[in-house]
Amino acid sequence: MKIICGRRCFPFFAIGVSLFFVFPSHAQLTGARITVTQGRLDTVCGTHNVKVVFMCRNYGYFIDFSEAVPQIRVMANVTTAYFPVISSDGRWITYQTEVEREGPLDVATKGKIWFRELAQAGTPVQVADTAYVPRFVQSTSPDTPEIVYATSVQCPSNICYNAGKTLKKRIINKVPQPSQDVFDGGSYYGGLSYDNRYLVTGWRTGPNAFMLDLDSSVGPRPVHTMRVKKNVTNADTFVAIGACNISRSASRIFTNTMLFYDFSSLAITAAGCYHPLLGTWADHAKLFISRYDAEDLRVFDMPADRPVVPPAQARSGDALEKEWFNPEWSNHPYFAAATLHIHRIFDSSGSWVSRYNSESVYLIDLKDSVYVKLLESTDTAIASTVSFNYPWVWVDTGTGFSEDTAWLSQTIWERPGQGVIYAYKEKRFPDLRAVLSNGANLKCVAAYTLSGKKVGSLQPVPAGSVRLERVFNTFSTGIYLLVIETRMNGKLLMRWAKTK
Repeated sequence: MKIICGRRCFPFFAIGVSLFFVFPSHAQLTGARITVTQGRLDTVCGTHNVKVVFMCRNYGYFIDFSEAVPQIRVMANVTTAYFPVISSDGRWITYQTEVEREGPLDVATKGKIWFRELAQAGTPVQVADTAYVPRFVQSTSPDTPEIVYATSVQCPSNICYNAGKTLKKRIINKVPQPSQDVFDGGSYYGGLSYDNRYLVTGWRTGPNAFMLDLDSSVGPRPVHTMRVKKNVTNADTFVAIGACNISRSASRIFTNTMLFYDFSSLAITAAGCYHPLLGTWADHAKLFISRYDAEDLRVFDMPADRPVVPPAQARSGDALEKEWFNPEWSNHPYFAAATLHIHRIFDSSGSWVSRYNSESVYLIDLKDSVYVKLLESTDTAIASTVSFNYPWVWVDTGTGFSEDTAWLSQTIWERPGQGVIYAYKEKRFPDLRAVLSNGANLKCVAAYTLSGKKVGSLQPVPAGSVRLERVFNTFSTGIYLLVIETRMNGKLLMRWAKTK
């Protein structure tokens, strides 16, 4: 969840009691197209009564795939907004304005959350001030929806769940009712489980993904602590990995689960370990469904869409990297949404420049591991402003839906065909002094803790010999991981021991 915000505005004029909505021409979404048919949705979802909401160019958009001819439609009065979510009945949305992201954030501006119709025309109603990352409570009446939200983005000692509260408000006839405590001991950003028992959270620089059992006296538990093996000895051990973009389970049976992505397998490598099933992976390269007991249940790699070109072969306009972005578990137990975020490189008057945009929106079948691309950017030029942010998918469950009682019962170790068995291969770290001695060829040095949290970077790296002890002189003593990027877009991974 990574953008900065702007000022909120209402582009309409009130005359008497009538509202005349203005849809600015520049809000019409050019450079994008719908890529899925109703027949394909029928095959994967069992229905084409499917909706998606997202932000692009600071405007809110939605698609109703049940229309005779589905179109990308702009919503009036939804500008510079974040985290739009569709209600369980598909009629409403809630979203945040003023500031973007969950904690940690220390700014004077406070977040606000809003409620309106999922339609082109609509009047937003402010639900709460000093409020962040709204989510609908899943198991409530469609006539009286409830919104759960956090009240703080302060993160003392980088632990955000220790500040503020988690509250909810009921909406009756579009009028917010007084707030009620969900948990008065901290702010949780990922929403509430279907049975109202589990809160989930994580944040951008957080050390893990966390789940709180409201029926237990035990505090929040770290969920992304992976079972791995030690190099050489093959002994089992566990390594904690930082994670973010946490999303609550929509399952009515497996309510103690969550969806998220992590900060790569660097922490496993740094701990002298390897993952025998998943191998190694990059930042945001995999989506995980994990359980309260820290077992991983499902892992989703990125689709083949938007292929990446090796740096040595890249030409202007090519994609160098891609990653999942903004994953969200939908209202339906079996489906989620996420974007595919692309890093492209361009030759601009003889200098190479990078551009980052979320170029595709995917519906993910979590049960059968099927990816359906809902829409994509048709403008990938250097000046493109098409970037799909914060998608949320709603899928009609119908009146006779019955969830499979076994679909999330097995861990990745128990499910056949979940991954490839990787043997241990010794990883030798390059000599740090030798690599850094040629600083003129270096583009960036970024430092991470062993849990995968980024703690600093230097860009561009000064020419000549680089002494990181001077560059990162505020670091505590300890072992760090360094990711070093060269000007030819190569990457090196190494350990760095700061001794003083």
